[in-house]
Amino acid sequence: MMKKILTVSASNSKNSINRTLLEVAASKVEGHKVAMLDIRDYPMPFFSLDREENEGHPETAKQVRALFSEYDAFIISSPEHNGAIPAEFKNLIDWVSRLGDLQNPMFATNKPVFLLSASPGPRGGATNLKTLTQLMPFWGADVKGSYSLGSFYDYFVDGKLNAEKELELTKSITNFIGEI
Repeated sequence: MMKKILTVSASNSKNSINRTLLEVAASKVEGHKVAMLDIRDYPMPFFSLDREENEGHPETAKQVRALFSEYDAFIISSPEHNGAIPAEFKNLIDWVSRLGDLQNPMFATNKPVFLLSASPGPRGGATNLKTLTQLMPFWGADVKGSYSLGSFYDYFVDGKLNAEKELELTKSITNFIGEI
């Protein structure tokens, strides 16, 4: 059965290597409908309880929440900022999660998620991936796996991954697709 998979670019950089990695990963998905959500297209003010009380929820948060509910699975590519979730992505999570409850969490109940991260440094966002892997189940996600690409510019040359990294990513995405 064809599934709907939403890829999420959790970077606010127009030249994001994480978005590039996400596009390569999305190209590996066969037999399913794939769409991309780029957080740059859904700006939101910084979350605060006072803002929520006085102004309500941003329309962009409602749009993201509605999109999340339409999809069966997610591939999320997030950079690491000082060992943590990027502020803009965390802000999106804060707003969108306020539109649900324990019976209807942000990713619904146990929607499969695959996490990606790339960095110019050798660790490839591994600290952030570990953090997201631990936190996402609280948001309703069923994290099925992750892929980290360190030293991005050593492996992504002339618009493509080298053969070894291409094969690793293909296997990771194929395994994820087999589990959804």
